[in-house]
Amino acid sequence: MYQVTQTVLRFDRFVLDLMRGCLRAGDQDIALRPKAFEMLCYLAQHAGRLIPKQELYEAIWPDVTVSDDSIIQCIRELRQKLGDTDHRLIRTVSRRGYMLDAAVSAEVPQCPRDEVAATPSQRSRPRLGVLQWASLILQTHMVPIAAGLLSAACLAIYLLGWPFPVAGRGHLGVVARTSAMPQPRTSFKDCEQCPEMVTLSAGEFLMGSPQDERGRQDIEGLPRRVTISKRFAVGKFEVTVDQFSAFVADTGITVGNLCNVIVTFDRTDLIWGPPEASFRHPGFEVTGSQPVVCVSWHEARAYAAWLARRTGKPYRLPTEAEWEYAARAGTTTSYSFGNDETALCAYARFADLGSRFAWRDACRSETIAYGPLSVGSLKPNPWGIFDMHGNAWEWVEDCWTPNASEIPVDGSASQHPGNCEMGVVRGGSWAAGSRRVRSAMRAPVPTSAHHYNNGFRVALSLDD
Repeated sequence: MYQVTQTVLRFDRFVLDLMRGCLRAGDQDIALRPKAFEMLCYLAQHAGRLIPKQELYEAIWPDVTVSDDSIIQCIRELRQKLGDTDHRLIRTVSRRGYMLDAAVSAEVPQCPRDEVAATPSQRSRPRLGVLQWASLILQTHMVPIAAGLLSAACLAIYLLGWPFPVAGRGHLGVVARTSAMPQPRTSFKDCEQCPEMVTLSAGEFLMGSPQDERGRQDIEGLPRRVTISKRFAVGKFEVTVDQFSAFVADTGITVGNLCNVIVTFDRTDLIWGPPEASFRHPGFEVTGSQPVVCVSWHEARAYAAWLARRTGKPYRLPTEAEWEYAARAGTTTSYSFGNDETALCAYARFADLGSRFAWRDACRSETIAYGPLSVGSLKPNPWGIFDMHGNAWEWVEDCWTPNASEIPVDGSASQHPGNCEMGVVRGGSWAAGSRRVRSAMRAPVPTSAHHYNNGFRVALSLDD
């Protein structure tokens, strides 16, 4: 352990005072919030290397969505405040992350002992870990790391509350604050055969995908802020064969053999058989715990309406915005766990390298069987929701629109006058490549269609 005896980093035009928690430029003191010290400690360990964007965000701000342009603007405005454009604090590296730039012209002299000596009470403060890093920096004259610390201070102040006035935003850098935290939400069941539901708080998120996201399609739209103004619950799992069978038995609804299955599925061009399969026999072996497939949009809505009658609660399909809000679980990456598709096998059943599909990619799982897995077989997202990536495409309440800007930003469903002929499915399936199971992926399907990989999960309004 390093003994903390110095707490001030001096540069030629500004000072970072770690004990007081402020950045001083001339006669101006700018307070740092506690999160800034977490940032300082983290970047002190990683200075001089490329920091992937999501690694940086998740390490320091797991509950905040950050935009790249906000970080760039932060650096620009800090330089203006310091009055020195020669201090290159950080470089933006497109698509990959942020590099701490060591090009700081000033040296870091030792501070006078009487000015920086820490008292025993100060050394016992919770910020000790960061102060130890500061001491290490001062004792070893690690100028590049000092540059990283200054960059970190800028980011932390900027993203966590430095109140620059920017039109359309509160604090700079915070594009959307959600109520999301990286741990599972509470869950409940309204009856023995009802789906288990996860309670989600109201919040905001960025719906859509940035231009540089791998596999992006224009129909996903650019990121836009969507507000979920009321609490709701969403199925922890996709609706299973057993649960759907209980609905069919109770209502007597006719579910015929209307499902098309693939006859040849190991070549680029799929060959479909006649519509002769059903949710009980969809062309592969099924168990009661697998997601129900071969159901149309109308049948999925009928199941939700049956749940509503049975429980007296407003069950329904999730809207497209609610579905993506739940799938992202507070993240802005391609998947709820990050951007690395080689990690996808732990979270999603899809056309991985062990499958027979020509478009197989990303990683290799131990499962080569044709069809989905039992729900909940793989890891959940940060909110404890399973199979939002892959397994079965999931119907949502909305009617299809190819223009994502037409999707309501208040979390409601996009509806067309009259009947909905084309619906929307989300999340990809066990037969989809890795890029089609991303959080932003959306696809049109006729609402009357019965496909071997189309299923659903339900939602429940809580504040109506």
